[in-house]
Amino acid sequence: MKDFLLPKKGFRTIFVIGKGGVGKTTTSAALATALAKRGYKTLIVSLDPAHNLGDVFMMKLSDEPKELAENLYASELDMEKLIQSYLKHLETNLKNMYKYLTVINLEKYFEVLRFSPGIEEYATLEAIRNILGRGEEWDIIVFDTPPTGLTLRVLALPRISLIWADKLIEIRRKILERRRMIAKIQGEQKFQIEGQEFVLPKEEEEDPVMRELKSYREEIKFVEDVITDPDKTSVVAVMNPEMLPLYETERAYESLRKFKVPFNMVIVNKVITVGREIPEIRVKLEAQRKVLEEIPKKFPNVEIIKVPMFPREPRGLEELEKLGGMILEGGKEGDT
Repeated sequence: MKDFLLPKKGFRTIFVIGKGGVGKTTTSAALATALAKRGYKTLIVSLDPAHNLGDVFMMKLSDEPKELAENLYASELDMEKLIQSYLKHLETNLKNMYKYLTVINLEKYFEVLRFSPGIEEYATLEAIRNILGRGEEWDIIVFDTPPTGLTLRVLALPRISLIWADKLIEIRRKILERRRMIAKIQGEQKFQIEGQEFVLPKEEEEDPVMRELKSYREEIKFVEDVITDPDKTSVVAVMNPEMLPLYETERAYESLRKFKVPFNMVIVNKVITVGREIPEIRVKLEAQRKVLEEIPKKFPNVEIIKVPMFPREPRGLEELEKLGGMILEGGKEGDT
């Protein structure tokens, strides 16, 4: 059994990443099923907008965890609902921070923000943060992620957001310092809107903007600490034995190393094994052989598991548990 897939300090988070169509959802479901069967209370969450997790389990899922078997729970997050919830959260926070701006119609700005670049990534990160915040309810959380590009942007966001938060906190401190200087010279700054008097805050503890920035930084730091802790997080990449998935997995490996996110395993899915020579697929097998030879060179110190191509995609708890067991035990049946 792979130690980097098992909980050590509290709960374990497993991000299953990969190019679209390589079998990422099936692999995620298989891992979750096998881990649950071994006694770990496991939650699998689909973050992919093109939800297939329910199809793989042959059960209808929603954004609330549903018990599928003993120790096994699953959910599919609604991306549109996530985005709307995230925007509502932003709107509420802004109105609380800038009460004197409530005369402005903020709703129209949030309608535009819905289509802004990066909103899907931030909404996904917020969903991950909420799930990790309740992580102690589980032994293991498996994330079935969107295709590689979006997933890498989401996993990079905590580090990038921390840089932004630190800079914004620094700027806000300078603003408050200048307010204090002005107040010493000109007195307290007061103004009225619609008969209500407002005083601009000058100290950090009374400034709602600074409180929000510090709170946001703490939330993001929590996610960053979890996803960079090798005792808490593992990344499992799924690829087919083809050149394009290999290149994409290599880019993911390099990106995650840069952000210090543990990259532990590559599962090579749909490996063709034959007992005799078949001329019609000789070219395919030769291309596969070259990729399989390259994989250990590209991913040093990463566990490599080979899974054979099955007559049909595994579905249902019984088939998924068998596949998951094969992965946990080293993919012996799939070695070539």
